[in-house]
Amino acid sequence: MGGFRESRSSLDQVQCLIEICSILRRNHNPSPTLAFLDIKSAYDTVDRSYVWSELQSHLCPALLGILKNLFDHVQIEILLDNRVSYRFSPVTGVLQGSILSPFLYSIYINRLPSLLRQPLLLDNSFSGDIVSDLTPSINCLLYADDVVLIATPENLTSLLHKCEDHSYSLGYRWNPLKCVIVAPTSDVKTYQLYGTTIPNESSFSYLGIPIKPGGLIDYPAMIQHNINKASLTMNQLAAIDLNSKGFPPLLACHFYSQMVRAQLDYGLAISPLTTKFIHQLDTFQNQCIRRIFGGHSRSSAQVMLHLVNLPSMRTRVAVLQAQYLFRSTHLPDDTLLAHLLPYIQSSTSHSHWYKLANTPMWKPLCGPILDTLDKKKFLSLRTKFLADQFQNLCNNSDSILLSSTHPTIQVDPILWLPMTCSERSRVLRWRLGWLPGGKPKECIFHPYHNWSRRHAFDCLQIHHRLYLPRSIEDPISFLLNLLPLHKPRPTASHSWFTLWPILCTILHELDYYFHDECPPPPVDPGAKLLNWLSK
Repeated sequence: MGGFRESRSSLDQVQCLIEICSILRRNHNPSPTLAFLDIKSAYDTVDRSYVWSELQSHLCPALLGILKNLFDHVQIEILLDNRVSYRFSPVTGVLQGSILSPFLYSIYINRLPSLLRQPLLLDNSFSGDIVSDLTPSINCLLYADDVVLIATPENLTSLLHKCEDHSYSLGYRWNPLKCVIVAPTSDVKTYQLYGTTIPNESSFSYLGIPIKPGGLIDYPAMIQHNINKASLTMNQLAAIDLNSKGFPPLLACHFYSQMVRAQLDYGLAISPLTTKFIHQLDTFQNQCIRRIFGGHSRSSAQVMLHLVNLPSMRTRVAVLQAQYLFRSTHLPDDTLLAHLLPYIQSSTSHSHWYKLANTPMWKPLCGPILDTLDKKKFLSLRTKFLADQFQNLCNNSDSILLSSTHPTIQVDPILWLPMTCSERSRVLRWRLGWLPGGKPKECIFHPYHNWSRRHAFDCLQIHHRLYLPRSIEDPISFLLNLLPLHKPRPTASHSWFTLWPILCTILHELDYYFHDECPPPPVDPGAKLLNWLSK
């Protein structure tokens, strides 16, 4: 049983379901039929007296008394439309929102698996061949109040009757209309609970992952659901200024990575995706990043992602899958996935886990040293993989902008060093190729030449003013790449007191000239950064 227990995540539960169904398909044809069951008002119908009797032999009287007082002697009132109901004491159920309720519910439902499963699993020795002996007898998985039955059509009807009997004995009720049968095409039977037919669907979202017949992940449905959910969140955040004219780009990207991308990520760690699906994810992420930076639909998002140290979704998926595989090799011995691992790790198993093990980060870097791989070494390999992916991106891209950015994998300091809004805007637009950029414009000093980076270097004498040799192709980017990554010692920052005001002045002039205006003298250019360096 998973849910609300350490080292038993929802993805572990889905992974176990997938692997069990995979083993059954290969060794015990035909494909199993899955019944996803829903308990009506699960928390509200718990018989607390049953829970207290189950706990009585395991807890001291004082602790059990505290639990009883917390749940038996409470009063509830309802606030609706500024009106408050009278107070009442709940006769059954555990409190919604209480941190103890999930654990008490697990105790309440704990006897259901032993009722459904064959006696083989009741032997604590857990011996025998996992494929031939154990897997067929694992006919149900529980995660909190989510129950899935795994059985042949012949056995499923019997299991549903046992579920009915269990509900009668404890006083709760299944909700047949919210239950779903996901069956292979060979199973044409109808299944019932309490005489009501359970709906048959082509897929079901189990713990947030759509599962189709045979216990397979429905990848198109999962990717589209993740994108739709993340898009809704992105639109909601845009309403509170998560856009180019609202929050600073770095803060906005933190919001994106914590709230939007987290929804985009769900389930990817256990999903060996094709190039088509990864392209869909990359396209959506690029759209979000362009909204944050104010880029048009055709502007490259590679530089934007690198500035805020966000990898592409292709790289992100590879890292998530490697992290999941590493974690799965360090699970407690009493977890179901830990017992399945010795079998599903082998190449002959053709397991879902083995497909994940062929991903770009895990196979060449982690797999060969799995026996000695610890957390410190894994984090080092992850850093190396991210750096290698960025280097490959630079080598395979003809983007001058990308090759001129900061060469290391970290947030570019132009996004957090102290600057005025105008200074940061100009530096950022230079990095993104937007200053100068857009439609070609003639230089006001040289009518037969359009503004470009190369022309700006000559027209504004940038190499000479920054005391840099002309062998440096892009003197502005060169200096931006030398900005401190942390507060330096005073002796190491002397040169910035000369160069930074000049650089800010050059970008100030370029901004005005590019918009066909005569620049006014800048006021204390670069003063914020210099004050920070001098403290």
